[in-house]
Amino acid sequence: MPDLLEIEDVASDIAKSDVPGVPGVQPNECAIPAGTPASVPGVPSVPPEAERPCYRVFDDWLEDGEKFRPGVWHFGIKPGKDEAPATLTKQWICSPLHLEAVTADQGDNNYGRMLRFKNTAGRWRTWAMPMELLRGAGDELRGALLAMGVMIDPAGHREFARYLQARIPEKRVTCATQTGWLGKVFVLPDACYGPGASAVTYQSGDHTDGEYSTGGTLKGWRDGVAAMAVGNPVLMLALSAAFAGPVMNLVRAESGGVHLVGNSSTGKTTGVEAARSVWGGDKFKRSWNSTANGLEGAASQSNDCLLVLDEINQADPRDVGAIIYALGNGVGKQRASRTGAARAVARWRTFVLSSGERSVATAMAEGGIKAKAGHGVRLLDIPVARKFGAWDDLHDFTDGPSFSDALAKAAATHYGHAGRAFLERLTRDTSDMAALWERVKSLEAFHACGDGQIKRAAARFALIGMAGELATDYGLTGWEPGAAVEAAIVAFNAWRDHRGATNAEQHQIVEAVNAFITRHGDSRFSDVNATHNMMVRDRAGWWRPGTDGREYLFTPDGLREALKGFDFKAATQTLVQAGMLAKPGADGKTAVLMRIDGQRTRVYAIQPGGNDGA
Repeated sequence: MPDLLEIEDVASDIAKSDVPGVPGVQPNECAIPAGTPASVPGVPSVPPEAERPCYRVFDDWLEDGEKFRPGVWHFGIKPGKDEAPATLTKQWICSPLHLEAVTADQGDNNYGRMLRFKNTAGRWRTWAMPMELLRGAGDELRGALLAMGVMIDPAGHREFARYLQARIPEKRVTCATQTGWLGKVFVLPDACYGPGASAVTYQSGDHTDGEYSTGGTLKGWRDGVAAMAVGNPVLMLALSAAFAGPVMNLVRAESGGVHLVGNSSTGKTTGVEAARSVWGGDKFKRSWNSTANGLEGAASQSNDCLLVLDEINQADPRDVGAIIYALGNGVGKQRASRTGAARAVARWRTFVLSSGERSVATAMAEGGIKAKAGHGVRLLDIPVARKFGAWDDLHDFTDGPSFSDALAKAAATHYGHAGRAFLERLTRDTSDMAALWERVKSLEAFHACGDGQIKRAAARFALIGMAGELATDYGLTGWEPGAAVEAAIVAFNAWRDHRGATNAEQHQIVEAVNAFITRHGDSRFSDVNATHNMMVRDRAGWWRPGTDGREYLFTPDGLREALKGFDFKAATQTLVQAGMLAKPGADGKTAVLMRIDGQRTRVYAIQPGGNDGA
């Protein structure tokens, strides 16, 4: 059992976080002040001949000798022929749309324009438009704006492109091309949080699809979702994990996550849905049923936040391993552009919360791929077999399914508010987050552990517990101080029991050699003492009688094949430690010279079985 007094001390340290000015904090929306903008000072009017050609934006109907519909108008002059006078022209281009600022990233690239426009429903919206969308005929740009409610004259698309470049706004805004931290500001697609947020915006070529949407109220979420986690460590872990993404960058934690494993209808998917509700509605959740490239894009869009992946059994087993490594490494594949030049590599730091009926290793095995230790460390398997499926406390509900139904309904009704409230406070919290993380990791339950892989896992569970404690200190969960850390310790112990106390890679090396002998012991090995020649295809070695059964004499190529995917030298050292291979001789080599069929041959004498400490 964890030391409760020690946990309370850690929770008390986290609760001392300094968050000045939190109560009145509001996010900045797209770096543009509220209100209806005007590109031309004063009340716009039809320009006289001396000011033409020019553009005017009428936010409402205008009467100036005639009626002008709301929108962007181009007023020009058509020269007369011979001595005929010039003709004044006018052309409606699109619905009201103003150029408010020039955008560019911190590297002085990705230039764009901050647009503010009135959509079909009469509501004002803002969008940071990448200038690169104006290339070619600009079809992609017009498609994006049409989808957001801008009306554009089909015959005026060239004039529309000219309008967007006719005037360079004086205001300058820093743009972020993905969500997450930009200095001390946290960027979401529709809002920025933190000091200096008024000078930052999110810029993307695609209009957002409502992943970071909101519904219901924060109070409804706290009473209907967070309150249900009391007494339920699996649910409390999932909700705490949802807050861990924004904290990762502050403590320089590596990408990775946890995978809830349990039988069908246990409640694990409901736990994932509850975690999803911290940041958005149903669209925030992703499916494992996607390509590795597709999930790279999802990870990039979830930078510094939560990536929810449900039902690992829907994934192609051959892709699972590559996806886990990509998500954990935080770097996408290098790809070429149409011209053959290298594109910018996608990068991210995200916390992954996954679920499924199968563990990571089992899911990969169905595709004929053996899981490596790195897979298990990047995505930690957590069994969710509790008293009532995934739950311990039903909160007066009659059974697990009814509890899950109520939790799912609350998560579908109240969502998106908790994550934003967390950002409002976190971006103004001046505490040393790295020091707080070290304080949680120093707990005996996390600190007294074994090899490097277990320590990496302990650090991730400590991060989850810390994030949950921060959310509690910010007044978002209603949990008792220390409860989130306790839930993280319960999950850490469940993971360690499920995995075994030894280094997973050492166990896999022993298992790989034993499995190779089981598959090929009678077909690719022969008796070294046989007096007759025996044809063996693809020989991997020989065998000889030993004190505990056969001893297998692997050729160097045969042992390398059995250890494919592992560092060969390190693997042979592991086999020595497991008692399967004799210690190096005077020459420092673990292989020995033997006379076989009249020739001196170097072999590795392997005793099957071994002791890997499991």
